[in-house]
Amino acid sequence: MDRQKLDQQLRCILDQVRERIVEGAGPSLQSMYDMEELVYGELNRSKAQVLQAWCREAGDDSGRPACPHCGGAMRHKGYRKRTVVCQGGQVELDRARWWCDACKASFSPSGQRGDGGGLSGDSEGGGDGPGGGGPAAL
Repeated sequence: MDRQKLDQQLRCILDQVRERIVEGAGPSLQSMYDMEELVYGELNRSKAQVLQAWCREAGDDSGRPACPHCGGAMRHKGYRKRTVVCQGGQVELDRARWWCDACKASFSPSGQRGDGGGLSGDSEGGGDGPGGGGPAAL
C-alpha cells in the first residue's frame, strides 16, 4: 500500500469537509444544534469517501483459498467490481474471484470475520451458498 498516496487522498477529503464546516458555521452559540448537525452530517458523508480511498490503495492479499463447499483447490478467475455497503456508506472495489473445478462453485472472499465469502453454484457467484448475501457482505 502506498501510504503517502493514501495520506494525500485523505487530506484532500478532510480538507473539503473542513471547508464546508467553516463555510456553514454560525456566529452564535445559539446555533449549537445547527452546528452539531453540520459537523456530524459532513463527517458522516466523508466516511464512504475515506473508505473508498483506502480501497483504492489496499492490496488484495487473500491468497489462494480452498473451496469452502468441498475443500477442493480453487483457481483465480479474475476480478469483479462490487459495490459494498459499509457503516459509512457505499464503496466500490475490485474483488478477486475464484473457481472450483471439482464442484463448479464460484467464490469471492469477503473480508468479513467468520464469513465464507460469496459461494455460489453459478459462475457469477451471487452469494446463494453458505456465507453469501447480506448487505455487509463484500
